[in-house]
Amino acid sequence: MQQVNPVLLDAFKLEMAHGFERFFLLSYCLACCWPQLQVSGEGDRTNLRIVRQWAELDFQFPSEAARQDALAKRTDKDSFGYAGALQSRIFVTIPRFDEGRPMTLGLVDENARISAYPDYSWHDNQGYNCDGMTSVFRVAIDECNRLWVMDAGKIGDSQVCPPQLLAFDLATDNLIFRHRVNASNYIDSSLFITPVVDVRKSSPSDCADTYVYVADVTGFAILVVDVARDRSWRVTHRLMFPFPSRGTFTIDGESFELMDGVLGMTLSPWRRGRDRYLYFHALASTTENVVRTSILRNDSFIDDENADAKSINVFPEERTSQSAAEAMDRDGILFFGLMEPPSIWCWNSATEYSPRNFYQVAIDRETLQFASGMKVVNNLKGDQELWILTSSFQRVMTGSLNSNRVNFRIHAQSISRLLGNSPCRSPPKDRYHGYHANLITPTGYRHIIPRYGVASRL
Repeated sequence: MQQVNPVLLDAFKLEMAHGFERFFLLSYCLACCWPQLQVSGEGDRTNLRIVRQWAELDFQFPSEAARQDALAKRTDKDSFGYAGALQSRIFVTIPRFDEGRPMTLGLVDENARISAYPDYSWHDNQGYNCDGMTSVFRVAIDECNRLWVMDAGKIGDSQVCPPQLLAFDLATDNLIFRHRVNASNYIDSSLFITPVVDVRKSSPSDCADTYVYVADVTGFAILVVDVARDRSWRVTHRLMFPFPSRGTFTIDGESFELMDGVLGMTLSPWRRGRDRYLYFHALASTTENVVRTSILRNDSFIDDENADAKSINVFPEERTSQSAAEAMDRDGILFFGLMEPPSIWCWNSATEYSPRNFYQVAIDRETLQFASGMKVVNNLKGDQELWILTSSFQRVMTGSLNSNRVNFRIHAQSISRLLGNSPCRSPPKDRYHGYHANLITPTGYRHIIPRYGVASRL
C-alpha cells in the first residue's frame, strides 16, 4: 500500500437525522492525497477543493453482537460492515458528552462509515475502562509517524478516568506511549482539547526528545508533557482565558455565546539550534499570543503553576473577529480562519502581526463558516497542502441545524496554488523582521536587522 502523509482536521457538533441525539465531532485526520479528489463549484469560488461534505455518522462494528450491544446502550446511529484496504486514512473523534457513544476514535472508509481505532476493544466499555479510551477530542500526527491521542477522561461533566495522552505507531497501530496526567495538573473544569507535538530532533531519525503541548479550553491552561521523562506540568496565564467582550459569535446572521479559552495553537517551523514559538489564542478573543517553547519546557521556570506575566506575550494589534483553528507551514506562514466574514487568511510571521499584513486566501459565506480545523501537510511530492474543515457550528448552538443541508465540509489545496503571488509568500522588505515574535518575546540570541538598525532576538 502506498504511504502518504496524514493531516489532522478538527470540527464541532454533528446532529443526527431522524430525531437521533446530537453528536460532537471534534477531529479528523485525513491523508493529504485522498483518492479521487474532486473540485466542486463551491471550491472554484474559494480556490479550495471540497474533499468531503456530509451531515451524518455511520458506524461499523466487528460483529453483529457488538452492533446489537451498542444499540442497547443508546447508540445514535448504527451500521455494520467491514472496511476494505484504503490508500489513505481518515481518523474521526466522537467525544463522549454523554453515554451511548459506541466509540470515541475511529477510521472513516470511502463510504464514510466509521470503525473503531485501533480496534473495538478500546471502546466497547463505553468509556468506563481507564485502560481504554474514555473521550477523545483531538489528535495529532508527528513527523515520526506517531498518532498522538489526547483522552480527556470525561463523560459529560464527570471525570470518570484520569486524562491521558496516548501515542500509536501508525505503521503497526500499536500503542507505544501512555501518560496519565497527575491530578495536580488539572482542575474540575479542565477539558483537554488540542495537542501540538514538538519533536526536538538532534538527527533526522531522532524522535526521543518530544514534548506535547495541550490546550485546556475550559481550565484555561496549557499542559506540557515531557514524553522522554513521562512527566507533565500545567502552565496558566491570563492570555489563556476568554475575553468577556469577545464571547458573542455571529455567523451567517445567527448569534450565540461561548466563553472558551485557549483553543487554537500551532508551532513555528523547526530550525536546528533555534528555539520554537508556540502561537495560540482563546476562542473567545481577537488577539494572538506567542511564547518561546523553551519557556514552556522549563518546568523550573513555572512558579505555583503560573507562568511569569512577562514570559508570554500578546501581539499589540488584533484580528477583526474571532478565530478557531490555525496552522503554520514550513516557511513560517500562518493560516487562520475568521468568523466574519467566513474566510481564510494568511500572515507571514516575518512581518508585523497586523491587519495590514493579513491577506485573504479564500472567502465564501456558505462553505467557509467556522473553520474549526486546519492543518498543513506535505504530500507525496514534498509539496505543502492546506487542509481545512468548516462547519455550521452556529446552527448547532442555536438549535437550527438541518440535516437536509450540507453543514460540514473538508477542503484542501496546495499552498503554492492557494497563495499564488500573495504578499504572504514574499513580504515587502520594509516589513521583514526575521520572526516578528523576536521583537516581543524575551531571551534568545541577538540578531541585527539592518533595515531598522535595532537588535531583536531570535
